[in-house]
Amino acid sequence: MAKNIKNKRKNQKTKLNSNVVKNLKEIRIKNVKYSFFERLCGFIELGRPIEWSKPLLNMTLAMLITFYVYQLGVNLPLLAIGFFSVAILWSGLYALNDYTDWKIDLIHDVKKFRPIPSGKVTPKQGLLYSLTLVLVSFSIALLIKNNLLVLSLFAMVVNQLLYTTKPFRLKSVKGLDFVSGSMINPFFRYLSGIVLFVPQGILLTSPFPILPVIFVVGIQFSGYSLYRLFSKKHDIATKMKSSVALISEKTVKLLSYFAIVLAVLSYFILFLNYFLLKEKLLGFLPPQYLLALLVSVVFVPKLVGGILTPEKADMKKNYSTLYGATIAFIVANLLIFILIG
Repeated sequence: MAKNIKNKRKNQKTKLNSNVVKNLKEIRIKNVKYSFFERLCGFIELGRPIEWSKPLLNMTLAMLITFYVYQLGVNLPLLAIGFFSVAILWSGLYALNDYTDWKIDLIHDVKKFRPIPSGKVTPKQGLLYSLTLVLVSFSIALLIKNNLLVLSLFAMVVNQLLYTTKPFRLKSVKGLDFVSGSMINPFFRYLSGIVLFVPQGILLTSPFPILPVIFVVGIQFSGYSLYRLFSKKHDIATKMKSSVALISEKTVKLLSYFAIVLAVLSYFILFLNYFLLKEKLLGFLPPQYLLALLVSVVFVPKLVGGILTPEKADMKKNYSTLYGATIAFIVANLLIFILIG
């Protein structure tokens, strides 16, 4: 019995390695076909600029909380500088993630078309690109002399190294992949927006609003967990001990739906608190920002399929819709802040 199990595992490993070798041969053939422009686009794609909507959402909300709860002055130019520091950092970290995963991405139905597995960018180029972007990010934070922002960037780098690289590789550890990939990251992206405007002394002596944190973490957790379900078969095939590989789809979905409900409730309580208590520990926003929801609601019907059956949905299409909703929501909030205040 034990011998049969051992042989089965050996055959699975052999099959996995043969698939990797096969795709590596295909890459060598394709390499000569990519033009300079296609390779340049590969580097842009490697940095995933569409993902910049995540830090922008978190940091825009942080700016609003700073203005209304902490009652401190804010300005959009400083928000823009801080945002680019965080966004460029994450482009570097996404490139690092693709560098560490490119071999197992070769046998993924969708990820095999990413820049490194497809051959548009070599692994060494991807790693150098990642390190360069991380250095640029820290340089921006140092230039504006914001030590708290530097610490926030450092925390995100450490967490991502733990998430992607051996011997830790938390993305392959049940439970910890969810914590590292979808809870720690949004918190520090939000904190990066707070520390742009709130001095250390005030942060340490004033209540830290918790509802905005619940909102950004809940949104990120739900999106991450549903997205990971799309890769369940791939995780099992590559023997990753991730949450989606070891926990039932039903349980992961329930956790995701709970996070969505919690995030939506926390956002509405921000407005309720404005009218009732204005409790700083909870956080609050004036009612005009509810208008931003009306802009993003039109995208919801197109996201239902991806939420209910993520394992069958066109995740690329669903993520494009989600990014569209996020950007619309951000723009609406910024316009309300500028025009109404």
